[in-house]
Amino acid sequence: MKFSGGFCDIAAHEMKTPLTILQGNLEVALLKARTTEEYREALLNNLEQVGRLIALTRSLLTLATLTSGKPPFHLVPLSLGPLIQDLVDELTLLADDRRITLSFEPQSVPPVLGDAQWLKQALINLLDNALHYTPSGGSVTVRLQAAGEEVSAAVEDTGYGIEPEHLPHLFEQLYRTDWARAKDAGGTGLGLAIIKEIVEAHGGTVSVTSQVDKGSVFTLRFPALSHQTVLA
Repeated sequence: MKFSGGFCDIAAHEMKTPLTILQGNLEVALLKARTTEEYREALLNNLEQVGRLIALTRSLLTLATLTSGKPPFHLVPLSLGPLIQDLVDELTLLADDRRITLSFEPQSVPPVLGDAQWLKQALINLLDNALHYTPSGGSVTVRLQAAGEEVSAAVEDTGYGIEPEHLPHLFEQLYRTDWARAKDAGGTGLGLAIIKEIVEAHGGTVSVTSQVDKGSVFTLRFPALSHQTVLA
């Protein structure tokens, strides 16, 4: 893993928290005899902490893979429209359950050179964030557009928005806003860093604009393949 010492220290701290809670729950549960319901509550709490550790470990392994000398990408000419449509179809039920309108506004765009599985992960991370931080009654819209020699996929939500001071740091490893920490203590703080690594490995860029109480727009931009390149 090519992680800096500071990153390793923060990662160790992030893992220490659920482990400490696990240990504390078990110690308290064993201090005296408890009811079945009390034991059940302790087990459920510990199961939640195990889930946090699993999510953090998976994200760390993914990031280690992406930052290795030879990330496992298989780049081929790829049409983003069908890929995004499939993801939106898959997440519509989740959006409906949260009373959020999820929609896709496609345009005719040239293909990009990409790895479908890794691009799916990047887009799923973005959509999951958008759905998570958008309140009931809001909307999440994916827009696919061609701009010059680039293809952009933008995920726009009507969520809580992000304070300006946080925007320059969002794609840093293990960075989370105060709101994200308050709303979801189980977040790993690695999702956006993983997105950045995936997009940049495709020769693209990722950016964000946001207004508090109005929402955010995360935009992925990729080099478009010319007709001649596809034929070659």
